[in-house]
Amino acid sequence: MDEKFDVLILGSSLSGSTLSICLQASGLTTCMIDAKRHPRFAIGESTIPNTSKTYSLMSLKYRAPELAALSSFGSLIERVRTCGVKTNFGFVHHRPGGRAERMHQFPLSEIVETESHLFRADVDHWLADRAVDRGAVLIEGAPTRRIDIDESGVTVACGDGRRISGEYVVDASGRDSILATALSLRTTEGLRTSSKSVFTHMTGVIPFDEVTALRGPKLWHAGTLHHVFPGGWMWVIPFDNHDGAANPLCSVGVCWRIDDGDEKPFADPERAFAEFLDTYPEIGTQFRHAKPAREWTSAGRLQYTARQTVGDRWCLTSNAAGFIDPLFSRGMQNTAAVADRLAEALINRFDGGFQPETFHDVDVLQKNLIAENDYLVANAYTSFRDFELWNAWFRVWQVNQVTGTMRTERRRRQVAEAAAHSAESSGPILADRLGAASGSGLDDLIDAFYGRADRIMDSYRDGTLGAESAAAEFRTLFADVDFLPPSFGLTDMSQPFFDIDMAKVASAVEWARQARPGIRELFLGGLPAM
Repeated sequence: MDEKFDVLILGSSLSGSTLSICLQASGLTTCMIDAKRHPRFAIGESTIPNTSKTYSLMSLKYRAPELAALSSFGSLIERVRTCGVKTNFGFVHHRPGGRAERMHQFPLSEIVETESHLFRADVDHWLADRAVDRGAVLIEGAPTRRIDIDESGVTVACGDGRRISGEYVVDASGRDSILATALSLRTTEGLRTSSKSVFTHMTGVIPFDEVTALRGPKLWHAGTLHHVFPGGWMWVIPFDNHDGAANPLCSVGVCWRIDDGDEKPFADPERAFAEFLDTYPEIGTQFRHAKPAREWTSAGRLQYTARQTVGDRWCLTSNAAGFIDPLFSRGMQNTAAVADRLAEALINRFDGGFQPETFHDVDVLQKNLIAENDYLVANAYTSFRDFELWNAWFRVWQVNQVTGTMRTERRRRQVAEAAAHSAESSGPILADRLGAASGSGLDDLIDAFYGRADRIMDSYRDGTLGAESAAAEFRTLFADVDFLPPSFGLTDMSQPFFDIDMAKVASAVEWARQARPGIRELFLGGLPAM
């Protein structure tokens, strides 16, 4: 006998379980169908402020307080003891054979929560269990063999012989999406980034603070460390970096820009890592006692997207829709943003049609997020060749991060206010109960900034500008920026650190009160009230 639900979700990792919780809390029934079983290895482990604020927003919007566990390290560690703490973004620039002398660090300031290193095996499992607590059905170890979609609904045939029916299907299963494959949706057309990677979890990784003389406001080991080098970057994400840590592991991976056209995975990923450490011996010192806790994974070209992400009664989301690169830790943020938008679309339209037009804004959002990440990452890889160029591009990324976080925080406060003035029984706080989206009046201004930055990088790539001239062009660009608080120093290329204390925040609030419309509302809505 068929089992019938409102929404079928393929996959029960972060994306699928988050969506399931939002829908269950709003009165819809969901079934998560997963080819694998929990707990299982996954990367995508470092949160950013925008991610955490989005989870806080969703916890209020859908009246699902369990989602707030992912809004701060303090909340998460009470529930999942195997996670690490993230007090900063750290970037150290290396040249082959030498010792690093240049760096950046962005400590997480008092205006945001302390971020986390998610041990995904346990976090994903915990979140799936919370969806089940909400009444979701979780079917594990059941590969999807077939999906039939017609005007009456969706039917999924599982490997164990079960047939599950629903009104709509969301594929959150990842890169090997059965829907993307069946509908021939995969493409790399138009993508600018081209990189591949090796990664694993290790024990015995020495904190970089014990290896280098470079010092920032925070310990390198207390945050997400990026070793940046010409042609790529490396991540070091420890889970054992706080008092009471219960997990000795450290996530480690290297990403290389593909310059030779070889998009295949490394035949021997462990050897590729060893050769990398030989090239950068200072980094190698950090790993002289390290041992892999699982086999190395080698991934060929990481980048892909989908020609469309919505269709008749279906949606691809998260890594099923596309992926660029782990740099800048935007994957989970994109996952959360799309889960929120898709949940609202399903709740709003469930009694209406399920045509692609109904979910057009979800498709646009996903494509825009992938394109934005591709823009940031592709230009970052180019900038890694020269420190001053990277020093400039680091600030373009910060503009993106800070303005995005302000937008989300302002929206979160709007949701919180609406929730405080409505009964729990009144259901989710959807867009029609809120004001205009925050920061919308700034889009043209910020897009123009990104466009100028992109043209500088294009001129460097085609040889019109050398690295020194390109860096000078960026200084001119940054001098024209009037939509960021001067006290933050984000566009000051002499600043390697951004330690934003409450005195700088107070100055930023005073600046925002005098700023032009759009800028004023964005920052006064995102900064703490002073």
